[in-house]
Amino acid sequence: MKARRVHHVSVNTEGASLDEMVAFYRDVLGLEDLARPDIPGVPGHWHSVGELQLHLVGAPPRGTPIDSRAHHVCVTVDDIEAAVRELDERGIEHERGVQGAGTVQIWIVDPAGNTIELQQETRPT
Repeated sequence: MKARRVHHVSVNTEGASLDEMVAFYRDVLGLEDLARPDIPGVPGHWHSVGELQLHLVGAPPRGTPIDSRAHHVCVTVDDIEAAVRELDERGIEHERGVQGAGTVQIWIVDPAGNTIELQQETRPT
């Protein structure tokens, strides 16, 4: 598996309201709003940062070893199912999710416990 690019960084809003966080990134840093699919039980807001995205997550972290609601970085891979097979072969624990209209997400943690999300690349490499 080879990560192709950073797709987004996700920041949890715990300690502030989602509205405060949206206003900060929009008004102070000048980030533009992006459309966000409905993710049941997980309020949030997305901004663009050049070709990257910043995802604000308005639900508290779950506190689990692999925590999709905690701060994380998302990288793209060419083939998500091949990436899952490689994770399985390496014995790396992962969690799967689906967002919006079928975007498959895989979450893993690095050796220091940082959450990393994998998504299939959706633009030409």
